[in-house]
Amino acid sequence: MKNKKKYILSVLLFLTLLIGTYYFVLKGYPLQDFMKSLKSCNPKYILLSFILVGSYVFFASFYLKRMLYHFGKKISWYHAIGYLCTEIYFSAITPSSIGGQPVQMIEMSKDKIPYRINSVVVLLNTIIYKIALIFLAIIAFMLYPNLIFTQSKLFSWLVILGFATTILVIGLFMALIYFKKLIPEIAHIGLVLLEKLHLVKNREEQEKKLKDAMKEYQACAVFTKNHPSVLIEAFFILLGQRISLLLISFAIYISFGLKDFSVFQILAFQICITLASDFVPSPGGVGVSEGLLLQVNQLIYGVILETPAMMLLRGISFYIVVLLSGIYYVIFHFVKRKGAKSL
Repeated sequence: MKNKKKYILSVLLFLTLLIGTYYFVLKGYPLQDFMKSLKSCNPKYILLSFILVGSYVFFASFYLKRMLYHFGKKISWYHAIGYLCTEIYFSAITPSSIGGQPVQMIEMSKDKIPYRINSVVVLLNTIIYKIALIFLAIIAFMLYPNLIFTQSKLFSWLVILGFATTILVIGLFMALIYFKKLIPEIAHIGLVLLEKLHLVKNREEQEKKLKDAMKEYQACAVFTKNHPSVLIEAFFILLGQRISLLLISFAIYISFGLKDFSVFQILAFQICITLASDFVPSPGGVGVSEGLLLQVNQLIYGVILETPAMMLLRGISFYIVVLLSGIYYVIFHFVKRKGAKSL
């Protein structure tokens, strides 16, 4: 009964977010004009945007299959998509953008994939997916500095801060993996301070738990140091995932018959929006993303088409993906399935 209530509440939360966002976007915009704009879209490019969504799912699921294979676990496409949908759905309905990862790891553990493996796979996914974004951002900054940094000051600062904090997060994750002594020492200092403030009891026990947890992450360091080709493979897979999602905006753009901006310029804008929204924690990040999309869409589409473009882009690349992920997750979670095979 408790589980059913949780699922009902999560669905209601998602629907509230969807309705609230679209109410904010459509407020003051005539519905008749909106429908007229949508009818002007070329359906083959809308179809292309759905194909790109499928490509995003393919690359993300392929990463899970390949990484688990390298760690000695063979899974089906059904399982890979199930783990992905779990992460997408719970990340969308929880306050943190990484809220889906713990649930994803739980689902993996149910299929006989131990935490020492699934935690490494998830951690590497986080690091490399962010590295792929930074890689694309550097290219965008080099090619279109004037286009990116001549927008509003808020846009420029959020992009810069998003870029800096993403690099910082990558550095912290790398330190967690590769520097065996650094994190325990930092944690020791922090626990000592918390103990003096009477916020932590049994400091020695907490440190022991931390050291035990670190052993799992250090296994990742050993594996990646011995198999660097695995990281290169993962980078190109997740780069494909990033590009597939970002290209949806260009498919929407050309569906309206517009040609003023190239595919690379549209990608540059989307990369910057991603950096800016990543800087602000969810659910604030969603609001920033929507606000920046509206601002950029005014430049790209003009006043008449900015709202229909916004709704199509967010609807296809986010809300529909989350909705379908939720449906797939429910089926995946409740239908019995075979565990992963050991190689």
